[in-house]
Amino acid sequence: MIYLYNPAAGGFMKIGFFNTGFPKVTFAFILVIIIVLVNVVFNYYIIQKNKATVAEMTEVINPYMESLEEFNLVVTESKMYATNWVYLQNSVDDKKSLDSLHKVHYPSLKKVLDGFMVKLNKQSDADSLQKVFGRFDELIKVEKDIMQTLVTFDDYENPQKKFKCEELIESEVLPRTQSIMTGLDKIIGKNREEALAMKTDIEQSSLRMMTIMLGASVFLFVFVFFAVSYISSSVRKPVLKMKGTVQHLARGELSNDKIAIRDKNVVAEMVDSVNILSDSFTKTATFANEIRQGNLTAEYEKLSETDVLGTALINMRNSLHAYSVDMENKVNERTQEVREKSLKLELAYKEIRDSINYAKRIQESILPADEMIHRVFGDSFIFYKPKDIVCGDFYWFAQRGDEAIIAAVDCTGHGVPGALMTVIGNSILNQIFASNETTDPAVILTQLDKKLLETFQQHGNVSTNDGMDAAIVRYRVNKKEITFAGAKRPLYIFKNGELLELKGNKSPIGSFNHDFDKLFTTQKMTVNAGDTIYMFSDGLQDQFGGDNGKKFMIKRFRDLLQEMQNIPMKEQLRRLEVEMNAWQGEFEQTDDMLLVGIRF
Repeated sequence: MIYLYNPAAGGFMKIGFFNTGFPKVTFAFILVIIIVLVNVVFNYYIIQKNKATVAEMTEVINPYMESLEEFNLVVTESKMYATNWVYLQNSVDDKKSLDSLHKVHYPSLKKVLDGFMVKLNKQSDADSLQKVFGRFDELIKVEKDIMQTLVTFDDYENPQKKFKCEELIESEVLPRTQSIMTGLDKIIGKNREEALAMKTDIEQSSLRMMTIMLGASVFLFVFVFFAVSYISSSVRKPVLKMKGTVQHLARGELSNDKIAIRDKNVVAEMVDSVNILSDSFTKTATFANEIRQGNLTAEYEKLSETDVLGTALINMRNSLHAYSVDMENKVNERTQEVREKSLKLELAYKEIRDSINYAKRIQESILPADEMIHRVFGDSFIFYKPKDIVCGDFYWFAQRGDEAIIAAVDCTGHGVPGALMTVIGNSILNQIFASNETTDPAVILTQLDKKLLETFQQHGNVSTNDGMDAAIVRYRVNKKEITFAGAKRPLYIFKNGELLELKGNKSPIGSFNHDFDKLFTTQKMTVNAGDTIYMFSDGLQDQFGGDNGKKFMIKRFRDLLQEMQNIPMKEQLRRLEVEMNAWQGEFEQTDDMLLVGIRF
């Protein structure tokens, strides 16, 4: 026996469902109501869970992963700046960037990541990240040791300090950086997997909700259709009560209020009610499926003002759509900024490139023509490979009577600053040769040092470290005699296949803020047919490459010259180009390269 409250009668009325011979129908109706309520509650729970998951991904997980990626970039920049500190003496911007990274950028980023650890409450991530912080702090100590060791020009000229810092880069900075990045990659990979799992869970939950809603609609439709055919007029009132309940559910109302019952065809009314219920669930399920597929502009009309499920779905759609629009606007803004900056950079780069190419033509115009050199030294070559478009190395040639003078000069720096020094050096050498009768290489070096000082004094730049290393050879054709003088550069001579080295003086040209004993001496030697001499800068021996990224080194350079003694000079030039290109491989050229080879 079932009792229902009747407002018209002012009390409870008895419905004798079990007395009509249809107890299974009553039980089925109660079961349907329970299923619908459970389905609505379950779907509402899934929606709220997905909404909370989306909010967590948007507000916490994605910014946390972005911060981890930024930390990975900071580690990479730290390695790059520390390496440049050791190998690029004049890279002032990188040195400032490394100091700022230690003092500002890294502490700020660490604070942000610590904040995320509190929000996420992931002990494993916190432990792993603390280990990474510890390793990076140890790396900063190593880098600060390098920064405190290589401070002044003298420090870079000090082989012991330079080698110590190079060793720290190879044995400490690079391995520690790799270890830190490996740890970060594990943390990032783990969080990416968790984010993917959360996304997959949202999709599966939405699909599950759609499936349940569609299944419930189909089930209710089939059940009501057969129930209408089966139930007789004796159960009309209970059926009408069920119709009212089904209509409430069709409007998305979770209320126990009952509507008034009017006399009409029971079967028709039941079919209408079931159709309304089926349509409403199908509409809601379709809308949920549209959201799952990413259609955040799908329209949905609530079943009623109190449609809890519909309101929750619309709120979720609006939240996702707002986030999507906001992210799209940010991407568009950043894209426009990147385009504008890229255009400015492209224009600036073109102007700078055009200016440097013009400077290259000017620099090439001051170099002696190959024909001039070959008229005196017929069997010779010049290997000349700038690091940048313009070069900090240059070669010089002059002839007076039966005397020819050739020089290989390595100026401080490379690129535009080095190229400007080559113009100054070439101009001074031309002045010295034109104004003096002497062709003595030592006198020329002394005059070059003196006039370079006078040039700097005119511009108030006496304390500069700028200067040049040079090797000068005078060749007296009739006597078959060479005279050599060098400023920190040697002369290699191969006689009968054996290597002889004439060392230059330890004083450079320039570097006036150092107390050098500027004394240049000459060394003479008679040359015979087949003898070969080489003058060169230090760019070849300092080039990184090979399988391990090490320097070419002077020993390998000497061995290469020794191997090439049985081939003509032009073949030597081709062999040298092939060997250096193979050695360099993918490594960046570190310095300008100059090698002058002459066979008598």
